[in-house]
Amino acid sequence: MTDINAIEAKVGNFILQVPVRTVLTHLKAVLPEGTVLYLVGGAIRNLIIESFHGYRPPIEDIDLFVDNVAGDLLLAELLPAERCFKTDLGGVRWKPAGSIYSVDICLLRDFTIIKKYGLKPHLDNLLSALDFTMNAVVFDTGRGRLYERNALTDIRKRRMAFNTKMLYNRTATAYRTLLLRHKTGFMLSPGVFDFVKQAIDLDTLTKVRQILAARHGSRTMRAVMDDYDRICAFEHFDDYRRHALEVLPGGI
Repeated sequence: MTDINAIEAKVGNFILQVPVRTVLTHLKAVLPEGTVLYLVGGAIRNLIIESFHGYRPPIEDIDLFVDNVAGDLLLAELLPAERCFKTDLGGVRWKPAGSIYSVDICLLRDFTIIKKYGLKPHLDNLLSALDFTMNAVVFDTGRGRLYERNALTDIRKRRMAFNTKMLYNRTATAYRTLLLRHKTGFMLSPGVFDFVKQAIDLDTLTKVRQILAARHGSRTMRAVMDDYDRICAFEHFDDYRRHALEVLPGGI
């Protein structure tokens, strides 16, 4: 069985688990017939990490994109208002009653990156707009098919690289970069290393600290900041790379 077939089977089993199946069943019941539901990014990334490396960060939420819907459809009208709030990326975060997962759900056409850069709401553009290669993976929950854009290669290498230059804003990119680096332990690419060293100024870092503390607690915030300090201690990427290769779980 090829990597992609094995991962399709693994993700397929994941969405059959009760907490995910319940969410998908509810959405299919309230969304119009013919709607396409894509599972995107983090949950799939973590399942692939587990397949390749035998460990994975915990899956705390699932990210869904909705495609092939009428132009007047509003997600907020289909979900319980008291359990939803808007997100910065154009969708809503839904906390289903009794679920172990939060659900970030967005109409593909409303995805902030799609709208900001005037892209057509299409699967290829979604893959091109996701921030890191390790997150550039999409699973069509109806067809059971996996689509990826260098995600498998870089997850196998434990490499954290930018997938696109179409970024939301500096604070959001810095927040996601530092948090995902902490969660995965992956080695930064030269481009991401330079971003961390050169683009995260004091004002941005202060905002990131505040977001981390508010969303994840002070303990996680301190751990992420300690990781940031360790990265910044290296003046050159080659020095960082040599150190990173020594401490990656299981080698590389």
